[in-house]
Amino acid sequence: METKEIISTMLKNGATMFKDVTVKNVTLGNYQNSEQHRLSLTLDKEVDGMVANGADADGVVTYTQGKTNVVFTSVYSIGAVLKDDEDAAFAVNTLTDSPKGYQVVLSRAKVDIICEKVKGGTDYKNPWSSRVDANVTHFDHDTILFHVVNIKLSDRARMLLDRMAMQMLGL
Repeated sequence: METKEIISTMLKNGATMFKDVTVKNVTLGNYQNSEQHRLSLTLDKEVDGMVANGADADGVVTYTQGKTNVVFTSVYSIGAVLKDDEDAAFAVNTLTDSPKGYQVVLSRAKVDIICEKVKGGTDYKNPWSSRVDANVTHFDHDTILFHVVNIKLSDRARMLLDRMAMQMLGL
């Protein structure tokens, strides 16, 4: 399925899109104690998300749907979007291998984000995966997944990518 089709299907199924949201800060972390890197994007506006209610007597944290200005995404999904940017595509493999660079490149970027609500008890397949045997994730609780679907890099990021290209070319 093409990107436009996937976005259209998600929106028809109740997802919400937030356009031209500015990334104020990027933090690099690991996904659920694995080797897989994820990015935490702090935004200038709130988007739909899950908000912690606090812990109960047993220490279990519960969440409800609300608004948040922090979203989580993988370096691979950001890389996939940047591969469509003619000025940034060359840098995606380098940035993915050394993901701290995303902290610089995404700073002050304008992004479009889809917030996809997933009901608890649902088996979920990543709509961006083209693999027939893609992993299915089972969610025991309601959640909201974030999909960055468009990135407009800042002028500074483009300048830094130009420098990176020159360095890669040995110029």
